[in-house]
Amino acid sequence: ILDLIEQLPEEYQNQPLTNYFDQMVDEVINTKLAAEAGQKSALSGDPKVIAAMRVAAQKVLAENWLRTELAKSVTEKAIEKAYDAYVADTASREEVKASHILLADEKTAIGAIQKLKDGADFAELAREISTGPSGPNGGDLGYFGRGAMVPVFEQAAFALDVGSFTSAPVQSQFGWHVIKLHDKRIAEAPSIEEMSLQLELNISNLSFARLVETLRADAKIQKKSLSDIEAEWQESQESLESSTQ
Repeated sequence: ILDLIEQLPEEYQNQPLTNYFDQMVDEVINTKLAAEAGQKSALSGDPKVIAAMRVAAQKVLAENWLRTELAKSVTEKAIEKAYDAYVADTASREEVKASHILLADEKTAIGAIQKLKDGADFAELAREISTGPSGPNGGDLGYFGRGAMVPVFEQAAFALDVGSFTSAPVQSQFGWHVIKLHDKRIAEAPSIEEMSLQLELNISNLSFARLVETLRADAKIQKKSLSDIEAEWQESQESLESSTQ
């Protein structure tokens, strides 16, 4: 029954075991009693039931084999190696501090850029004309990393030199942006303890992909098209109908 509990959805596993233990026990008892009754009935020899049982057995065997093999890859050494690779990849942790002025049309945005070139203060101009929620705060967006903004905005912001602003308006689904870059930095990497669960998941996913790739490379696989399967099913239905007439 403990194996069944481990397969429950997370919302159940987060509850005290006493909340659903009796229900689980009753379900196991009911299933065993019904299975015993099924074995005594004609269903135990039904080709469809036998095929379904074979598929279920294959699934259980496959899941347990994969779990065993994946567990071999999630070692302390592998986690440390993955963490070191993450720490070394500073580009993924690069952050920028930027402000923007959001405007409804390109012409107004071009005019705002000209005002900045003429010496206007970026924050003051943002407070005056920006239509974005950051306008009252001088357009300040704070620090953000890659993936936090829409791609076109991110690309423009990360391409700027510190202290500069975009020489042409940047269009996104929100409107036309004039962006100013204030700072660039590399965010401090979380500790290995903080990242351990994510690292384990990454290692497992990579190992799973490699396992499946190896299995498929060593196997002779023949795929049937959907039309072939539908034709076979139709043929079996017609055969079944004719045998019952």
